[in-house]
Amino acid sequence: MVDPTSSAVAAMAGDGLYNRHSGLQHANLQSALPLLEDAARAIDADSGRAVTIADYGASQGRNSMAPMATAIDLIRSNDAERVVQVVHTDLPSNDFTSLFGLLADDPTSYLQGREGVFPSAVGRSYFDMILPPGSVDIGWSSNALHWMSHSPVDVTDHGWAVYSQSVEARAAVDAVLAEDWLRFLNARSAELRPGGRLVCQFLGRGPDGHGFEWMAGNFWQSIMDMEQEGLLSSAETLRMTSPSAGRSVDQLAMPFETGLVPDLVLDHLAAIPAPDPYWEAFQQTGDAAELGRQWANMMRAANGPNFFARIDASRDRETLLDNLTQRLAARIEADPKRSLSYIVIMSIRKQA
Repeated sequence: MVDPTSSAVAAMAGDGLYNRHSGLQHANLQSALPLLEDAARAIDADSGRAVTIADYGASQGRNSMAPMATAIDLIRSNDAERVVQVVHTDLPSNDFTSLFGLLADDPTSYLQGREGVFPSAVGRSYFDMILPPGSVDIGWSSNALHWMSHSPVDVTDHGWAVYSQSVEARAAVDAVLAEDWLRFLNARSAELRPGGRLVCQFLGRGPDGHGFEWMAGNFWQSIMDMEQEGLLSSAETLRMTSPSAGRSVDQLAMPFETGLVPDLVLDHLAAIPAPDPYWEAFQQTGDAAELGRQWANMMRAANGPNFFARIDASRDRETLLDNLTQRLAARIEADPKRSLSYIVIMSIRKQA
């Protein structure tokens, strides 16, 4: 094992690729929408001041459009002219060009048919404060908080250290998950207005295992095949350790139960089985090749940048990613299965 903490976490694949291949993430966030609706309904209808929604980890925005539209309409249920600003945040390397293009031109944009809505974006990690103290009415984060601030350790036996056989490696992951979670909560505690709410949905951990083992295993084995064929070196594959992992309900509840975030109240927390929209489509069509393509393209868009970020820049990363994507698609086509994983949904309130 080696220490990779100096490496930066990469954003999702750019040029709109993540927007085009994030159907799984779109399905995941649906379970958190009722919590977002509750948060929007709780906004003070009589103050008349502008309302601020922060979208933490927005990526290229495709999966933010419908949730933001829903929240805006509910906030305006008693005042159709209520001013709302939406601040999308992500890493500085994020493809904000695709986000703003979507807002301006796409029929799904929450700006369509809505006056007095003011979008903006900030390129900064959500592990630190992004917006002024006491300025956020609603925080929303979907499919983002399983990404860590850094990968604490590289391992030889998997692309995700949380699946490693090494007890020390898994403990290192859990330590960073705990530190990052407290950093995130403290930053949001400062940013939220009294009574403001934060709604989150992201990859969780199941009661008897992490979940997502089948897909993560296929992804890693495809990389191992490339190493065996000389397309990647052992040094390169060692550095391919993803800075992501799910948290359990107990891990998420701990800061609230131990008084580490005294201004925040945990109103709702659940880990539930995640949907698999690609498998549902396969059940209708029987097209295993399309199932493979859908999963492989999603994994490339979401995970490819971080796996290949630490390969020397002189290497043709896009060609290597093409090769990996084709191998992963073929593996899934040959052995189609439903993915078994978990998502967390939670609602947090800042005390008045």
